[in-house]
Amino acid sequence: MAPLIAPAVPTDRTLSRLARLRAARDGVLSLYLDLAPAGGERARVQAAVHDALEPLDRRPLAEGPRARLEEERQRVVQFARDEFELHGRSLIVFSCGPRGLWEAFQFQLPVRPLARFTDRPFVAQLAAVLDEQERYGVVLLDKERARILSVYLGRVEHCSELSDDYPGRTAMGGWAQARYARHREAHLHRHVLHVVEAVRAELRRRPFDRLIAGAPDQALSAFLGVLPRSLRARLVGTFTAELFASDQEVLDRVRVIEEAAQRRAEAELVDHLIDAAGGGGLAVLGWDQTLQALGEGRVHKLLLMEGVAQSGWACPEGHFAAVEAVGACPVCGRALQAVADAGEWAVEAAFDTDASVETVRGEAAQALMRERGAGAVLRY
Repeated sequence: MAPLIAPAVPTDRTLSRLARLRAARDGVLSLYLDLAPAGGERARVQAAVHDALEPLDRRPLAEGPRARLEEERQRVVQFARDEFELHGRSLIVFSCGPRGLWEAFQFQLPVRPLARFTDRPFVAQLAAVLDEQERYGVVLLDKERARILSVYLGRVEHCSELSDDYPGRTAMGGWAQARYARHREAHLHRHVLHVVEAVRAELRRRPFDRLIAGAPDQALSAFLGVLPRSLRARLVGTFTAELFASDQEVLDRVRVIEEAAQRRAEAELVDHLIDAAGGGGLAVLGWDQTLQALGEGRVHKLLLMEGVAQSGWACPEGHFAAVEAVGACPVCGRALQAVADAGEWAVEAAFDTDASVETVRGEAAQALMRERGAGAVLRY
């Protein structure tokens, strides 16, 4: 029986382990489902599973692989019927009973529905989903209280709160009023310093890549005024908000800021790649050079465009790939096989050699397209 969905989220180590798995005799079922149309009803989720798996039924398979596919189908169907509980808008499953593989993850993010039954997990789309997401620290504060949230993969994974006494209003005038105003300013200053220390503690407990702050204007200005360099370097956006905005309101604001920050970072990365490759640095551009560098284990970071497939040829042992057919693998001599998407081979080769993968969108993707569609930052 398939286990319940684990609360843990996939990590780079998870991706690397999945990418290295080979099950030529048994086959691995990889399933990506967009659950937004299905809602939380199990019957509708089962229908979504059926629709995703239907194209596999039309594929010509020998008797043995067909029986194995049916075993995995029943495993997933049983899970959807008896154990599934909705925690997100998409579901990703990797299943191979004979190899003891069952990984099921839910996300608040959309995925492109597909099903694959091959000799290895299809991790390219999962890698793209994780590449798009970074952990965010989000601070909501006013003059006496604060909430510090850790946001990852479209959900709030942790929230802590703190409070400090803040002097109330006074009807005094003259010098007394001025002194009282300074008293209130001093309290606010101590409060935002307290918040900064709490954010630093959160960074140590749950390291985040980027920081976002939301507050009324005066509290936000005071907080930004004492933000140390280590946190300011992570700050990617601010917004005006009340302290107890709902989690969904916070996530909506984070999503907008996150999207803009991610696109800026991707554009900078592609610009750096193009400059380095043009200047003879540790970078290559174009599918042929990128695939060759991957086969040689020289890639530090692989850059691909989202949703763009490039047909090609690949060694069945994973040694080599190319866009144009070259007859035989130069490493082992075996005949190359046609592949619908050389990008899948590239992602698997990257994980096999401990390289990272960056999937770019928007202006960065357009710039990479002008440079023949793929590239890599090299180790040497």
